[in-house]
Amino acid sequence: MIRNVILKKMIKNVVFPIITLLNKIVKKDDSIVLLYISNMGIHHSLLPLRQYLLDNHFNERYKIYCGIEHLKYAEDEPRVTFISGGKTLLVFLRAKHVFYTAGQLPVKPASSQIVIHMDHGNANFKTMGALTNINNGDEFYFTYMIAPSEYYVPIMAKEYRCEASNIKICGDPMTDALLKSGRNTYDFHQYDKMLLWMPTFRQSDYLSYNDSKLDSLPLFKETDCLELNERLKKYNIKLIVKLHPAQKEFGYNMQCFSHLSIFSHKEFLKENYDLALLTAQSDGLIGDYSSASLQYLLLDRPMAFVVPDIEEYDKMRGFVFENPEDYMGGHIIKSKDDFWQFLDDFAVGKDIYKEKRHRITDIIYKFKDANSCKRIVELSEMTV
Repeated sequence: MIRNVILKKMIKNVVFPIITLLNKIVKKDDSIVLLYISNMGIHHSLLPLRQYLLDNHFNERYKIYCGIEHLKYAEDEPRVTFISGGKTLLVFLRAKHVFYTAGQLPVKPASSQIVIHMDHGNANFKTMGALTNINNGDEFYFTYMIAPSEYYVPIMAKEYRCEASNIKICGDPMTDALLKSGRNTYDFHQYDKMLLWMPTFRQSDYLSYNDSKLDSLPLFKETDCLELNERLKKYNIKLIVKLHPAQKEFGYNMQCFSHLSIFSHKEFLKENYDLALLTAQSDGLIGDYSSASLQYLLLDRPMAFVVPDIEEYDKMRGFVFENPEDYMGGHIIKSKDDFWQFLDDFAVGKDIYKEKRHRITDIIYKFKDANSCKRIVELSEMTV
């Protein structure tokens, strides 16, 4: 991943238009599939999509390549081939079927190609593409962008400056994994409930984003975590905080508390946690502006939204909703007192936002099943 912004823009504006012309000439091979992500290894929407392809034996008919940032992120999966750098671009030029989740190759698809952008959770609070203050230039490098419902079609068309016909409603691959996962993967039997907190990133050294001046963990400083643990202990609730992979690193070391664990992305992986499995097993979610908070709607469990910086975030990044709080199906938390109230309600099973959650779910998701990957693969015209 190129982090020099000036160099990145120069390559995009000078080199890749030439590659786009070449892409129109090179013959496409229907048996080649490319799953591409610009940072780190295969994750986000590509994980459930790849699993669907393998579970349904598409690898027996198609050569599946995983284009990743660096081969150090390659996995021990013999049914696919991991590539990076220039090799990824060469495979793209020949591939009939291409799937994106985070980042795109800035090459316009050929008419004989089907390039599908799934995003890393396509139901969003925050604006993307041309509607943000982040000027990435042209981002319309796909045949189709996947939307979760009719509501998002005009929004996405504006974000990526494309036609509504380029936006297809197929669902969200990330929700497939949630809906298919069981609730007994990890052992939390010593606790009455398990609560998951996934704050979105505000400041990222990795992606050079700064959407808010808020610290990595909203509301709580390192010195506050003892009190938080005691409150959790009172109700025998286990709280797992999983920071965003792109989140700026910080100095907490909070895995030693009895009822509170705070993990960076690397620490989370070292514990052998799978995010979809852990999310599916949780009894409730604390979120904010991330797509994970909207995906969790389909599990129909208690939620809270920690948003003390909502006005600042709106100015710096922006929301797709005129009033984002109307689309938050749970406690809206802007202070510690709000947080404690949510914890009190959650502990005794007081789910006061259930009806609001259902109304929002009907707006955000056309499909409430676990067949998003199936619909996306059919859109790509792949068969077995």
